[in-house]
Parts: sequence; C-alpha cells; structure tokens
Amino acid sequence: MKHKLIDSMQEKYADYLQDESKLKGSADSISFPANVEEILTVVEQMNKSGTGITIQGGRSGIAGGCVPEGGHVMNMHRFNQILSAEENLDGTAQITVEAGITLLDMNQEIGRQFKKNSFFWPVQPSETTATVGGILASGAKGINEFHYGDSRQYVDSLSMVLADGSYRVVTGKEELGQMIGSEGIYGVITEATLHLLPKPESVWGISFFFENAEDAYCFCDTINKKGNVPDCTQAWIEAAEYLDSNSLRMIEKQKPYMSKIKNVPDIPDKFQSMVYVELAGEEESIEELAYIYMETAEEYGSNPDEAWAVTGEAEVEKMHHFRHAAAESVNVYIEQIKKTYPDITKLGTDMTLKDESFPTVMEMYLSDLKREKLNFCIFGHVHENHLHVNILPNSPKEYKKGKELLVTWAKQVKEKKGNVAAENGIGKLKRELNDFRFSEKEKKEILSRKRRLDPKYIWNRGNVF
Repeated sequence: MKHKLIDSMQEKYADYLQDESKLKGSADSISFPANVEEILTVVEQMNKSGTGITIQGGRSGIAGGCVPEGGHVMNMHRFNQILSAEENLDGTAQITVEAGITLLDMNQEIGRQFKKNSFFWPVQPSETTATVGGILASGAKGINEFHYGDSRQYVDSLSMVLADGSYRVVTGKEELGQMIGSEGIYGVITEATLHLLPKPESVWGISFFFENAEDAYCFCDTINKKGNVPDCTQAWIEAAEYLDSNSLRMIEKQKPYMSKIKNVPDIPDKFQSMVYVELAGEEESIEELAYIYMETAEEYGSNPDEAWAVTGEAEVEKMHHFRHAAAESVNVYIEQIKKTYPDITKLGTDMTLKDESFPTVMEMYLSDLKREKLNFCIFGHVHENHLHVNILPNSPKEYKKGKELLVTWAKQVKEKKGNVAAENGIGKLKRELNDFRFSEKEKKEILSRKRRLDPKYIWNRGNVF
C-alpha cells in the first residue's frame, strides 16, 4: 500500500515536534519521503504556498535545529539505504549512503560490506541514533577527532535537493565546507559518499580516576600537550574524555535503568573526576603508550590499581556507552524538570578554547557557575578543551541565568579566539550566540549564499539566523 506523502500534523506525530534539546515546536504538516521524486513533490507544493520546510533526521540534536517553527516537517528516516561500497587502491574505502541512515546501522553495514578487510568512518558521535545527514548538517565530530582531525576530510561528496527543486552534487573542499555544518539552511542532503579508513589493529580503553579534581585538570592538560608520543609511532591516543564528579554521580543514579552500562563497576564517591583515554594501533606499541600514561596519571594522584583498563572493540564500546550515559542522564534530569516548568530546555556549551590550559578553562566555567549558584555537570572532549558544560536549572529564574551565562562565555571565547559552536550547531536554542560565532564578513557570505540557493527561505527557517 502506498504511503500518504503529506499528512496533517496530528497527535500521533507529537514526537516529531522536538529533539534531544527538549525544545518543542509546532507544524501544520509532515512527510516521510522515500525517494528524491517524493522530496521534489513536497518541495514543489511547499514552494507554491510559501511554506517553510524543517528537515529532520534522528532528532538526536541538542540545539533545536530540527524543531519546526510552523510550516512543514520533512523527516528523512526512509532514506536509510547503503547505495555502494568499494575499496580503494590506497588501502582506504568509500561508501555511499542515503542521508537518513543512522550511525548505528551504517557501522553495522560497513562490517557486512567489507568482510575481507575492516574499515570504519572516523566521524563517531556518541549518539548512534544520529543520522548521517544530521551529523553532516550539524557538523558533528565525536570523540575520535582527537586523532583523526576535521570530520570534513572524511566526506567525498554530498547530493542535495535545493529550494527550486534542482538536484545538486557537491564536491570539492571549499563547497563541502560550506554545506557541512550549515544546519540545513541551503537544502536537504539526500546522499553522502564517505571516506573510510582501515581499523587499527588493536584498541584499548583506560579510565583514570582522581580524588582531586585539579589533578585531573593537569592530567588533561598533559594529554593535550603531548598528543602522540614520539617514541610510540605505531600507537596513538584516539580519544580522551573528561567527566566531572556531578556527571559521575548522575550516571551512577541512572545506571540501574541503562541496560548497556548497568554491569559497569560502581564508582566510589571519593572520586571527583574521571578521564577516559582510548589508545589504538599495534598491540606492542599500545602497551608502551599505556605504560607512559599510567605513569603520568599516577604522578597526578591517580591510583593505577583503581583504573579501569579494557581491550577489544566490544569492551571499548561499553566505555563509549558509559561516556554517552552522561548526556543521557542530563536528558532524564531535564525531562523531570519540564514536568513542572515546560519551557525549560537543555542548556549546554559546545565551545573550544584550544590555546588555553585545561585548568584555566575549567576555572572560567566553575567560577561563574558557583557565583550564580547553578547546578551543573561538565563532561566532554579533552582535545582543544572542548567541554560540554550542562546547566541544570530548577526554575525559570535559574534557566534565565543559564542562558545569560552562555552569552557571557561566548563573548569570552570569541575574545580568546576560540570556537563558540564546534559540533552541535546553533539551531534555534542558541541564536543569540551568532554574534560571537561569525565575523561580519562571514555573516554576509552566509546570507548571500542563502539568498542565492534559497531565495524564499524555504529550508529550516529559524536555524542560525
């Protein structure tokens, strides 16, 4: 039976009016296109009526980017196929996927497509229900950026439908750079050809625990400064993640309800911080590198006998689930608060300050949070001090204070030449940060491109500007 292409917004579609930010929107209609022809039909109809279209993937974003402000919702979950897969002569591989495929499904398909040799896409956000289109639209990177760098280099081409109904294949670093992270304001991504790398021979994960938070800050600073250790050329740090005491306590509280981590050992209250370090490469070199960082962590007060050390993909994946549980715990907290105050949403930073020390960045956040007497938890990437400071308001007054702090921090980050929105986008929740994200020249370029590609402002109204 052929599905109804455009349907009026009804109660059964209520979940499609929000994302993980917990921001709720409104819409008049919704569609779930299964092919480009159906997208073109929707675009033609909405163009005639001047109706805006909000593009959705897995709704895993935390900036409200896929939350509609009226108009039409186009959900891409039917675009979920692997279109082609091939190995390259240089030992890498390529895979072309539809934009609505989730990261989890794509990773599983990569394993099936390349049975002889193992490959992976280095862009690995912790939320595996995110779609490839959503990842590219928001510019998400994931924990692997520590070693693999800018996620844009692992995208070979994009296929998009523009506002006038034309179909466009985007190639070349400059144009791809303009589309990736643009939050869907230029058009809807339908396909992506992705660049895959061979999987490392081995992977280890080590979780270091610190009774003194300042010691953990110094350890993180050491990781940032050392990066790859020259004496271990066949092994490297693939990821490094920080979790504060509030994050650890929230995870412990929710752990019994999270099937993927409920068997992870309990974390004693004495620990004020955890730093997770992931090592990859040749087994013998990993052992050397692990020994170096075990010694370094011990110098900063972390007892090596209390560290967690795991090996192999399956065990390392459990540690990824544990790290993601921090974000999931914040979601649970906000859901509870919304029962009393429905307008409260997630409030978190997505800023980097690569030229500052880790202790300095932590002090910037903590001094303001303590002065305003706000609840919070801090976790995120050690690389470039890319921390996600989650403000946990208990009232609209505290929520307002939290919003004001985001602006305060954005101003400081801009002054220190950091990045105000590194991977989650601006969406609709953080539009007030755009003055600190873009220069006047960049704003003009983005608006000029928007007017050229989408003169009626059909796509993702309310995002970015």
